[in-house]
Amino acid sequence: MLSYLLSALTSSWSLIGSFLALLVFWAWSKTKLKYEGSNIPPFPAPAKPFLGHLLLMKGDIMENISWMRKKAGDIFSLNLAGQHLIVVHGIENMRQILVKHAEFASDRPVDMSSQVVGEENHGMLTSRGPNWKEQRSTSVNILRDFGMGKDMMAKKTESEVQIYIEKLASFQGQAIDLPLLTNAAVCNVVCSIIVGDRFDYDDKYFRRMMDNLNGFILKAPSPVVFYAATILKKLPGDLFSIKEWEASVNDLNENFCKYQINRNKKDLNLDNEPENFIIAYLQEMQKKKESNVPTHLDEPNLVSNIKSLFLAGTETTSTTINWCVLFCLHHPEVQEKVFNEINTHVGTARALNKSDIPNLHYLSAVIRETQRLSGVAPLLPRLVTENFEVQGYLIPKDSQLMLNLNSALQDEETWKDADKFYPERFLDENGHIIKRNEFIPFGLGRRICPGEALARVELALFLASMFQRFRFEPEDPSELPTLKGVIALTLTPKPYKVRFLERSI
Repeated sequence: MLSYLLSALTSSWSLIGSFLALLVFWAWSKTKLKYEGSNIPPFPAPAKPFLGHLLLMKGDIMENISWMRKKAGDIFSLNLAGQHLIVVHGIENMRQILVKHAEFASDRPVDMSSQVVGEENHGMLTSRGPNWKEQRSTSVNILRDFGMGKDMMAKKTESEVQIYIEKLASFQGQAIDLPLLTNAAVCNVVCSIIVGDRFDYDDKYFRRMMDNLNGFILKAPSPVVFYAATILKKLPGDLFSIKEWEASVNDLNENFCKYQINRNKKDLNLDNEPENFIIAYLQEMQKKKESNVPTHLDEPNLVSNIKSLFLAGTETTSTTINWCVLFCLHHPEVQEKVFNEINTHVGTARALNKSDIPNLHYLSAVIRETQRLSGVAPLLPRLVTENFEVQGYLIPKDSQLMLNLNSALQDEETWKDADKFYPERFLDENGHIIKRNEFIPFGLGRRICPGEALARVELALFLASMFQRFRFEPEDPSELPTLKGVIALTLTPKPYKVRFLERSI
């Protein structure tokens, strides 16, 4: 009997051992790169078993990829638990990928929103192939009809700017946190396009939407968590803040995007002139369906498009404004030069408008230098759909790309003293703007930011009006706020307070 029990126990342990061995082999095969050993870009360090280089992504991702670049060169590979990530630096390498090989590197990889909220292949930001082409072309055409980059859109921006300026003046020189107010003002410009109206800054519904929009950016889990989000989400509690992030996105989807769609659907009439982006999209969707034209236009895509427009049209613009103010706290001589230019060409007796901007060359240089040095959207993700080569390296199908735009914007060989804030680098000897091919804050290739025209108008009008009316001063003149940024989905300044003192004119 004893021998039988021992035999059974030995057999059980043998089965358990075999199962564990198979499990380890399965995990190893899943986390081993398919193209290892071929001519893929080099690794900056040996990969850890199962995890690969995942732990190298902990902490400040910009600092991490900087030291990895020094180890492995401008194009290098990472194994993130079986996902092949290729990190790319340098303007020419990025042009090779995003322009020459655009047909194989224009799609975006599955992102956090796709994984956790189930929005894969939706909207302008995450869609791919034919769906992306239709979402982008339809959205860009609607935005163009609503005056994107034209006088109509400029008028909406000018109106919001004046409300924003008066709000700044109401603080009477008290030190304030600028980002929340700036986000609300810039977001209202986008609101005027999407829903056809603006909101009061203190409106509870608007504040809730803004909180969720900020949560989408600021509460996004770290890149280490990103690649295992669907698994980690199922664990008890919320150690990695995935559920908190998901709640913000779901609330934004349900109580703003879907609510606004349903509100506009009630009185939808194909013959009426559309009053906002939502109505225009719904009309185009309905027309194609009634004509039996195959289409990807539908309400789930519209939800994602609304969110995409808010993210692209609000976050990067307002963050650039915040960076510009911060740089000017460190360089008060710059804001005086901008004010003198405005005083010369416009004066202070009236509000600025779009027609004034072409005469403000130094202001344009300050904005460009802010975009260059801050690099608010530094990392551009892409998915490789077919094999191709760059610099002799194989860029294999199904690998993901992370293109570091800041490597072009802050390249020491291109920009002398690249780490210095020096607006004059964008001016020629006559004080006119120099166009630089390496200046790519809005990206490159087919998926270049569709809101670039609006962003340029917003940045010019908001900042010009701020320089015209106020002098920016730090909360504590003896201790300037740090210029080191915080990386989430964008690169933002660390929280700081600033005083807006009205000029004595």
